[in-house]
Amino acid sequence: MKTLYLHIGTPKTGTSSIQAFLRKNRKLLSGHGYSFPLMPFTYSGVPIQRNGHFLMVISSSLEKSSSENASSASSAPPRTNALWKEHYAEGLATLHHAFESCDNVILSEERLWNSIYYDPMSFLEFLPKDAAEHHYCIKIVVYLRRQDLFLTSLWNQRVKATKSDETLPEYLENLAVRKPLYADYEKTLQTLSDKFGTENIIVRRFEPASWVEHSITKDFLNAIGMDYSLPFQPPKHTVNPSLNGNALEIQRLINRCEFLSNKEKLDLSTYMKAIPESTQTDRAFQHLSVEESAALLAHYKAGNDRVAETYLRDGLPLFSDEIKETPMWQQENEKMLADTMRVFLTVTHDLYVKNQKLTRETKKPNGFVDKVKHPARIVKNKFFKNK
Repeated sequence: MKTLYLHIGTPKTGTSSIQAFLRKNRKLLSGHGYSFPLMPFTYSGVPIQRNGHFLMVISSSLEKSSSENASSASSAPPRTNALWKEHYAEGLATLHHAFESCDNVILSEERLWNSIYYDPMSFLEFLPKDAAEHHYCIKIVVYLRRQDLFLTSLWNQRVKATKSDETLPEYLENLAVRKPLYADYEKTLQTLSDKFGTENIIVRRFEPASWVEHSITKDFLNAIGMDYSLPFQPPKHTVNPSLNGNALEIQRLINRCEFLSNKEKLDLSTYMKAIPESTQTDRAFQHLSVEESAALLAHYKAGNDRVAETYLRDGLPLFSDEIKETPMWQQENEKMLADTMRVFLTVTHDLYVKNQKLTRETKKPNGFVDKVKHPARIVKNKFFKNK
């Protein structure tokens, strides 16, 4: 039977790398019966390889309206948005067309996992109906990351994307109010199982030690039944790298500047790469204490055990419970001042270079246009040259 593999995240589990890999190897995948279609439309700020985004367009706007209270989903606008309907129809048509040449189709959108929390009329409702009408099976692929690492990474991403100036404790406290189910994997997987069947939920661990040949892309190919030994080409660059340590803290403080627009904050975030990775102390320090990580894991342990038993069935726990006893990251670390100055000087130097370039361009004669504006200058120069 034809199968749609719907990769829905979770966020911060290598989804950008998987999507970039699938896009780069579309031809090889297609030659072996797997289509990774690109949609004939795009969304601002959404890479084209997130080809499942059309399934949650209405959810994107709903998420903003529910950021203060997860229960506000009931006050969401009705699904009458003309553009959403148009893209939804085009997206499904592209999906159906892909099935004409391949028995397997892959769609990927990491935010579909989150949309389940705040959009009761998400893809859970309308996609199974389309599958029944067009005779294909849906298999959900989801990667799960240990909750303490998952929530820390979500906070990191929000700061990096200039959406938050919260400290990690503030973020976790507010998240418990806004979206209390974010890390409750058991409850979300049960919702998916009720719609698609437990046998169609493919759960993988986001732990390198558990991946096929320690590769996230090979592990994903294995999850969808694809031969991962074929000559696939990896992406050339690291996709969606994180900010770490001091770079992340400098960006968080920039996010607090009310006189800066969101675009200006994003522009400044690009300068964080001026800090060498060797000084981004997140590699040597952690943002949660051992006690805080242990408390989070204890809170989710029973549900995690049931997830492992129901979906993985390999006799192993869902996650390793090892918590590295590394020092907590401190704002007043020995490299903070130097890293702050490095960013400041990089921004200043870049502005100086751009200003010098503009000055040269302003002084440069404008060629033919300049001569047309000043014909008398041509006559004068010609006369004195002949003299």
